[in-house]
Amino acid sequence: MYKILLIFLFLSTFSIAQNKDYQTEIKEHRKELNVHFKDKNESPLPHHKIKNFTGLPFFPANEKYKVKAKLEFTFNTPVMYIQDTKGSSEAYQQYALATFKIDGKEFQLSIYQNLELKKKKGYENYLFIPFTDLSNGKTTYAGGRYMDTTIPDEYTGYIILDFNKAYNPYCAYNKNYICPVPPKNNHLNTSILAGVKY
Repeated sequence: MYKILLIFLFLSTFSIAQNKDYQTEIKEHRKELNVHFKDKNESPLPHHKIKNFTGLPFFPANEKYKVKAKLEFTFNTPVMYIQDTKGSSEAYQQYALATFKIDGKEFQLSIYQNLELKKKKGYENYLFIPFTDLSNGKTTYAGGRYMDTTIPDEYTGYIILDFNKAYNPYCAYNKNYICPVPPKNNHLNTSILAGVKY
């Protein structure tokens, strides 16, 4: 019984430590995002709004929104053109389908590579996940949100998607920006209460 209790205490401590590490990671991520928005040379905000900017609104970090998604590679799918907010479009390749669960329900998102961006140094492995969900127009931006990730260094058949790092397109803050519109197939029939609010 004593040994079982020790194991339980170790696992509990390990779990708490992991949670603290993750909370710190998210806190640092959000701090960097706020610094970016406050920087007059980088911020997507109109100049007259930067001075009074005090920080983005966020949902509390919740680890259930950091999901391990099964990858189904789709390298041979035709090039698709994702429409932007000005009515034009850009060429993307669907990299994979990601299947995951939240609260026991299964969902799927398409993961894309921008064909022009991947030619630029430093962006060869960049992956883009535009999505909409039931929170849009209520607690999040009506036009949907984005997540970024990279091609995994090692093939495992899975990828980590962290909705706690979901963010709004720049056009949510400034009409001078042109942003990709999340494709209809990337709609999640649930409210993703994670990441940046609006």
